[in-house]
Amino acid sequence: MSETDRGTITSREAGGARRWFLLTGRRTAVTVVLLAVVAVPFVAAGLLDLATVTTPSRVLWFLNGTVNGLLTLVPISVGVNQIVLSHEFGSIEDLYERRRAVVEFRERVERRTETEVSSPRAAEFFRTLLDAVAETGRAFRNEWESDGEVPDEVEAYVRSVVAEAERTSDELTEDGDTMLKTLLTVLAYDDSVQFYETRRVRDEFGAELRDETSAKLYRVEELFTEIDAGRQYLKTVVVERQLARLSRLLIYTGIPSIAVAAVGIFTYRDVAWLTLSKPVLVGVAAAIVVTSLVPLAVLAAYILRVATIARRTAAFGPFVEASKFESDGNARR
Repeated sequence: MSETDRGTITSREAGGARRWFLLTGRRTAVTVVLLAVVAVPFVAAGLLDLATVTTPSRVLWFLNGTVNGLLTLVPISVGVNQIVLSHEFGSIEDLYERRRAVVEFRERVERRTETEVSSPRAAEFFRTLLDAVAETGRAFRNEWESDGEVPDEVEAYVRSVVAEAERTSDELTEDGDTMLKTLLTVLAYDDSVQFYETRRVRDEFGAELRDETSAKLYRVEELFTEIDAGRQYLKTVVVERQLARLSRLLIYTGIPSIAVAAVGIFTYRDVAWLTLSKPVLVGVAAAIVVTSLVPLAVLAAYILRVATIARRTAAFGPFVEASKFESDGNARR
């Protein structure tokens, strides 16, 4: 294996680990990783005499500050619940309007994908849209071929649109059993650049196209718009669920952590003077410190996922990163 191949594999593994940490990994496992990052250096510093981590005054100082911080979990949980509930409450007119908007969205997607009833499952719903994109792309190329030779630029555009839609549809088939997994899959479907390419092809070659052929490009644009709208709605549902789960876990972990920290404040000074071996005393101190940090680790694990989802969905729309374009302004394929 060459150095280049090894570097590529290492980079791919690093990207996979980063994606697991930020998005795909279970938040419980990510919480454990964050706590291990604190526990391992703490224990190592104590056992190797790099720091006197078992000094009662230092441990009590830390626990006093931690308890004060943990008590803020109640307003944090209330604030998170307010964010979630703000989207649920409303007048009867608002609720009817929201329901009508969802029904109209589904009916519009059914018309554009030529399906009778769209699936209520998120993965199947997006697969229907993606399959329609791929089918329309192939139909566009076939109609152009019936009129003459397809330009290389148009052929490359069609291959890109069809391949990306089929890839994402296949991933949804394999890994779309939950709304969260479905969202994480469609986040990787970058239709903003393809939307731009569709409009550019229509502008550059529109004069050469028959009305039926040009209509296929318009249909692709409409499907991209529906995919983006569906993705944004799915993001709202998933983020609300994540925040609701976070507020519940903050209460579940916050109260025991406060109890452990309080017990540590009242008893650690006496425990430190017992005839315990150094490894045992370091272990006791580490257990108290790490347990008191569990709510913070839970908060960090969920906020990392929510913030990453928000950042990635914010990238869709009329603007895309310059790195996705060549120096001549054409999109990278």
